[in-house]
Amino acid sequence: MGWVPLTTVIGEPKARLLAGFLEGEGIRVRFRTQVPPSLYPVTVNGLAEVELLVPEEDLPHAREALAAFYLPPDEPPP
Repeated sequence: MGWVPLTTVIGEPKARLLAGFLEGEGIRVRFRTQVPPSLYPVTVNGLAEVELLVPEEDLPHAREALAAFYLPPDEPPP
């Protein structure tokens, strides 16, 4: 099995934040981006997009974890 897309975010800082959360849930994460690493962030025309990839077998768990990440703090999980 390979790596599959989970979500796409704008900017490496947000990608690293989500990756840290997912890794805390035991899910391995890789990044795919079209922009080489730079000292200065580029945010023009989607160039700052970072795709988070997870192992295919972890995709259902990763989707649940991502949904929980975006829940407001006062709402219980579904």
